[in-house]
Amino acid sequence: MPGIIVQSAVLGPKKENPKTSISELYHENSKLHPSIPTEMIAAGNYTQTEILAMARGYKRYRLAPQIKLTEKESLLPSDRKFDEVVDSRRSVRSFNNDEELSLNELSKLLYQSYGITGEMKRPDEGSIPLRAAPSGGALYPAEIYLGIRHVSGVEPGIYHYNVPDHALELLFPGDPTEKLYNVCCQQEYTKEASVVFLISGVLQRTKRKYGERGYRYVFLDVGHLGQNIYLSCTALNLAVMTTCGFFDDEANKLLRIDGIDETTLYVAFVGKQKN
Repeated sequence: MPGIIVQSAVLGPKKENPKTSISELYHENSKLHPSIPTEMIAAGNYTQTEILAMARGYKRYRLAPQIKLTEKESLLPSDRKFDEVVDSRRSVRSFNNDEELSLNELSKLLYQSYGITGEMKRPDEGSIPLRAAPSGGALYPAEIYLGIRHVSGVEPGIYHYNVPDHALELLFPGDPTEKLYNVCCQQEYTKEASVVFLISGVLQRTKRKYGERGYRYVFLDVGHLGQNIYLSCTALNLAVMTTCGFFDDEANKLLRIDGIDETTLYVAFVGKQKN
C-alpha cells in the first residue's frame, strides 16, 4: 500500500549543497583499481630499503632511563580459556583507584598486545621481528606511550614502550594525571585508571611502501593492537576501556611528537577492576 513506508535518511534530510567531505575524497583517492599495475600491490616484492624498514619498525629513546619488564619466560600463564576470554571481553569503566597494577601485569599486557613473538627470515639472511598484532607489510607503525599513575615499583611519569628491549623508557617524570585529564577531554577515567595508554601512528613507516592507501593500514593496525589490549586485559581480569576522546594537538604536545609524521590515534585506560 503506497504511503505506509516512508524512506528517510538516518541522519536527516540531505542538504541542498553539502560541503565536500574530506573523508570521502580520501577514500575515493586511496582505492585500488584493476588499472593499477600489479607489481605495485603484489605482496613479497620488497626492495632492500623496504626490508630494512620492516626490520626497524620501532622507536628508541636511547638516553632515557630504562625499566626492564618481566620477560616472556617468567610471565605466569593465564588460567582462562580463550573461548571464555572472547565471550567476556567488555569495556569496563569502573577502576579501583586504591589498588596498584603490578609490573608483571603490565609486562604481560605489553608483550601480548605488541611485543615481539617471533621472526621472519629476510632474503639477505637477516630476520624481521614479528609482533603479537598483525601489521600491513610487517611495518608496525604504532608506538605505545604510557601515562603511568599506579604501577608497583614504577615511578609515575610518561613512558615509552621500547619493543626490542621489552622495556619502559622514562620520558617525563612526575604524576601525569592532570595533564592526561586535560588531554583526554577531562574524562574522569584518567584519575582512576592505573595506566593511560596513548597509541600513536608513525604514518610514513607504512605510507612509504603503500602510498596514500597506507594511511588506511595504519588505522587497521592500531585497531588490531587495541583488540589485543582488550583481550589481554580480559585474560588478566583487568578493567579496560578505549576512547578517541582526546585533543589531538594537546596529546601530541604532551608526547612531543609533531602530529604530522607521527600523531596520536587512540587512548586506552587500564587498571584493576572495582569490586
